[in-house]
Amino acid sequence: MAVYEPPRLLDMVSVAAPVPMHVASSFEAHPRGTLAAIRIRGGPGGLLRLAAPLFARQVRSSLTKDLRDLERRLSERQGAG
Repeated sequence: MAVYEPPRLLDMVSVAAPVPMHVASSFEAHPRGTLAAIRIRGGPGGLLRLAAPLFARQVRSSLTKDLRDLERRLSERQGAG
């Protein structure tokens, strides 16, 4: 982990091959809840670079699903409380 400043910043670096990445997430108060901004940098190197467009779509799809799941879980938690 590069930086952790709860509740506003989580900055992580993954150095695992073949795709090292840097993921920065920031959180700000918003009238309707919390605004999350996520920035992902990095990508495949070497021959895997040829698959970069496919890799980018896969990461975007996975992140979108994760955020939907998080929103659903948080909504369920608020409904239970």
